Amino acid sequence: MSLFARLRRSLAPCFALAVALAAAPAPAADPVTVSDFQLPPQDAAGWTRLSPSADSRLVYVDSQQGNDADARIYLPADPEIGADPQSPRGPIRAFRTIAAAHANLREDQPDWILLRAGRVWNERLDIKRGRSPAERAVATTWGAGPRPELRTGTDKAIGNYQLVNVAIVGLRFWAHTRDSDGPYFTGFDGSSGISVFTRLRGDRRQVRDVLIEDCVFRAYSNNVLTGGVGDGNEPITRFVIRRSIISGNYSTSAHAQGLYHTGSGQPLQPSVLLQENLFDHNGWRIQSRDGNNAQAEGQATMFNHNTYFSFAKGVIFQRNLFLRASSIGNKWTGDTGDPTLGVVMEDNLYVEGEIGVSVGGNSEGPARFRDMVFRDNVLVDIGRSRPTNRSLAWGIDLIDWLGGEVTGNLVIHNRSGITNAYALKTDSGTRFEDVAISGNVLAFATGTGTPSVQLGDGVNVVYRDNTVVSPSNSRLVRLAGGGYTFAGTNRYVSGASQAFQVDGNLRTLAQWRSDTGDQGATGSMPAFPAPQRDLEGYATTLGLDGFQGLLDAFHAQSKATWNPALTAGAINDWLRAGYGMAPLQPRRVRRNGGTPLAPPAAPATTAAAPPPVPAAVSAAARASATPATADGDVAMPAPARRATGLRGLLVRLLPFLADDGDRSRDSEARRDRH
Repeated sequence: MSLFARLRRSLAPCFALAVALAAAPAPAADPVTVSDFQLPPQDAAGWTRLSPSADSRLVYVDSQQGNDADARIYLPADPEIGADPQSPRGPIRAFRTIAAAHANLREDQPDWILLRAGRVWNERLDIKRGRSPAERAVATTWGAGPRPELRTGTDKAIGNYQLVNVAIVGLRFWAHTRDSDGPYFTGFDGSSGISVFTRLRGDRRQVRDVLIEDCVFRAYSNNVLTGGVGDGNEPITRFVIRRSIISGNYSTSAHAQGLYHTGSGQPLQPSVLLQENLFDHNGWRIQSRDGNNAQAEGQATMFNHNTYFSFAKGVIFQRNLFLRASSIGNKWTGDTGDPTLGVVMEDNLYVEGEIGVSVGGNSEGPARFRDMVFRDNVLVDIGRSRPTNRSLAWGIDLIDWLGGEVTGNLVIHNRSGITNAYALKTDSGTRFEDVAISGNVLAFATGTGTPSVQLGDGVNVVYRDNTVVSPSNSRLVRLAGGGYTFAGTNRYVSGASQAFQVDGNLRTLAQWRSDTGDQGATGSMPAFPAPQRDLEGYATTLGLDGFQGLLDAFHAQSKATWNPALTAGAINDWLRAGYGMAPLQPRRVRRNGGTPLAPPAAPATTAAAPPPVPAAVSAAARASATPATADGDVAMPAPARRATGLRGLLVRLLPFLADDGDRSRDSEARRDRH
């Protein structure tokens, strides 16, 4: 290493201190929060509570007993309705077809269309605009039973290209004629399930204040949210999908995503919220035959993902399950002149595919991704199923950031033998600046010469209190360039004698400390209580048959059968506890500004059993199951006072000065502010 490079690295903390004391900015809040989406009220279990207005039309539909000729339109005050329109207390004269019922809905009014539970239609859904976010047009279910099923074949799931002040709750949309896993498959023709776009300002037809909850979208070619395209178009505003299932999307002639969104030209404002959803097996029907990205018969390609967001602004992904993507769990793109801006990815679970998260790619340019947050996520077995037939297992891939944090994440288990692998990679591309990388646990096997963490040239990047463990005794960290401040206690564990690379030169731990200024670095093995924990083990605690049993249980989730033990938050906490990381769920509060949510599952620190899996999910499910706890408990840190005055300022600006108590309190405050 050159003398200049050594000086630059050794003096980096001093320069950072000088700059911080001069500027003294306040700690940044998240660029967008769930409360910004102005969700309707929720019950104690987190489900939306919808109530009609006094003048709402209630239009009931029953595909078996309804009659379009003599159906009646109801008001909430009618004696047949009672306190809950979804459970009317008297006989209902329903329509038979959705189309006839839709003809009786009004634009800009809080009218409801209610489909009878357990019934089937060979129709799509169309809905009118609601009156306001507080008085939405509603499409939902009535009566007892499973979700109403709309078998739409080659048609869309939702016919509208614009949706305003709408709630769609508790429905199943199925492109049944293109689902080769079902009994009605006839061919590959199909459409996007959701396809919406905004219009010019002043047009009432926009995409604004939309809630989709407890719905299923199965086997469509895509789902597309297009906002801010063209001069003068409105942005997509407050589009929310929560506790829903999007799976099996594919195409034989184009790219296919679970959900695609572009926010080109949009300002920073609350745009899209994905919360507690399941995205599974999107972008492919079958594994690629030869890895050449052929689309025939719905083969997996490198261009297809569970989500693909371009030029996005004001987006939150929170506690979702992103499983078995064709290529990437979450792919993000942006340009210097039209960046992806203000994104929070928090407490999601990523499984398989070949890349967990890619925030970069497609082009180069400075500041293409601004104010990005990737926090408290868990990535497991990335690369295992090899959908595209390529051999790669990449966890977190970050390029051209300006401002952001990568904190509290867990990346584990590469047991596929793939050596083209890493847990975390940062790349300047053009510039990687003002980013905090802290509190991550990266225990991911790689090839002998492939470091688990690869740090490209940066500017003002703080790397603090991270743990990197190589189960394959491979290299741990490659540093190419400067701009990093190493702080706190970074742990590095590998059987390799020279586990580090600095500007292409192999280094021991002692040499790494000298070259980088990472004076708190240690090679001691952390006390992981149960690092063997994986999804197969979690399935066992619930009486399920391995990973497939867990998948079956995920797909059986609905409001009627909801099991908090099958949510990303509960699973992540169980996996985190195996690596000595504190649970998040006991601290969860209502994101729409209300009372605390009930914990989704018993914390990993106790022996309490999670809620049972519904018997219908799996023959192996049992009424009650207790997670194994003999492999170690993890205690939550005790609350304490936060540092104040000059010390508090320095701790916030220069985190490597904090002691363990300060770090614990900062982490607690960071999580509680949501």
